[in-house]
Amino acid sequence: MGAKARSAPAAAPGLVLDNRYRLEQVRTSHGGERIHSVLWRARDEVLDRRVAVRLVTGLNRTDTKRVLASATKASQVKDSRFVRVLDVGEIDLAEGRTCWIATEWVDGPSLAALVRGEPLAPPVATDVIRQCAEAVAALDREGLRHGRLHPDQVIVPADGQLRITGLAVAAALSPEGESNDTQALGGLLFAALTGRWPLPGWTGLPAPDARAARQARPRLVRAGISQRLDDVAHAALTGEYAEPRRVARALDELPARPLNAPPAAPPAPGTSLLNRWAWRVVPPALVVAIGIAGWAIGSDLGRIPTSAQQPRAALPPARAAAPGAPAARLVWRRPPAITSFDPEGDGTEDPGAVGFAVDRDPTTVWTTDVYRGDPHFGGLKSGVGLLVDLQRPVSVRLAELALAPAGATVELRAGNNVPAQASDLPLVASRADAGVRTRLTLARPVRARYWLVWFTALPPVGHGFQVGVAELALLG
Repeated sequence: MGAKARSAPAAAPGLVLDNRYRLEQVRTSHGGERIHSVLWRARDEVLDRRVAVRLVTGLNRTDTKRVLASATKASQVKDSRFVRVLDVGEIDLAEGRTCWIATEWVDGPSLAALVRGEPLAPPVATDVIRQCAEAVAALDREGLRHGRLHPDQVIVPADGQLRITGLAVAAALSPEGESNDTQALGGLLFAALTGRWPLPGWTGLPAPDARAARQARPRLVRAGISQRLDDVAHAALTGEYAEPRRVARALDELPARPLNAPPAAPPAPGTSLLNRWAWRVVPPALVVAIGIAGWAIGSDLGRIPTSAQQPRAALPPARAAAPGAPAARLVWRRPPAITSFDPEGDGTEDPGAVGFAVDRDPTTVWTTDVYRGDPHFGGLKSGVGLLVDLQRPVSVRLAELALAPAGATVELRAGNNVPAQASDLPLVASRADAGVRTRLTLARPVRARYWLVWFTALPPVGHGFQVGVAELALLG
């Protein structure tokens, strides 16, 4: 047995499962008392497409059979609103006997990410949760249940056509087991309207105060919610609706607006998106790790947040100040244009994830590649980074970064011309051994259009060196 364990391969980039799924990059990982779950970005080499692969170790035989059976059952659901399970299997790895589940790769923020900074407008919340209720009602008609529905299981791509992840499998992996889908729909509506999660077992959003939780009334948390919409949330949460289709019907009778549709009227003067950046004070028990330490086992299988092995920092703030200085404010209202900057390599690193650095969701991360040999990019290059284009010169006084893991050497460079090399932009601040939450304070305000977050040394991660940027903010 010992010889077999020593000869078994480790889960690492390049490992191919079932002669088909090549592991590329760890996105999230969670280790419980017994079970360890790691989500990988992978490539289906048969169909040349990106997929998500979850590796789960620490399951006993009974648990393994239950998880694989749940995944197989989920793979038979054809409703396009559910993220598809593509394949399942088992393999002996150095980490132990491992079951794996391959699913669709889905790009888009979760409902939790959307409401973490600011709740949805009531008509938008109505439309999003109505879609959820209709999907779950369709499952119910087939005699099936999701079993572990919460805001991290609802993905909302840019086209507004939501996808639901974790069908059957999330419940099989969760220590709490199954939850009631109809009640969970009420929880989703409560969360969409308030940014609070009123039910036990999932802690990805703050809980409402005791009175709002006890009465199951989102109107006690947020003004502007109609009585009828409040009543629907209350009825679902308290068991007045016996089945998901009743939630869907109730929401179908209320005013709704798609997420990607323009609002009926522009925001009142003075309203700003900056308040979405407020730092969150998250109790340690609720912290989700970035990078190789951030995945809760009950989370969805199709959503692909990136991560690295450190506790995550909070979101960069809309307002901050260096000691003795007046408060600074975020210099953009909408996420700026951002690209990966790799002039000494192939031109880009993880280009599809650059938006994660400015998406208001600290569970999603842009990462460098993994380099071997030494922290200076294995001697291959002097650095890589992220280039922010503010579209016009803007005065900046400090930068806030949420990094994972700690230990990188980072520079902040700025100028008004598109750089070909990092040295084309003057150095305005730097930090060696940067922490998970890092502030770079400029000696004096700098007015520039292009801002480069440039890494010149990487912290150790597993058998190599890598850093991720969960969030960055420039304040002036």
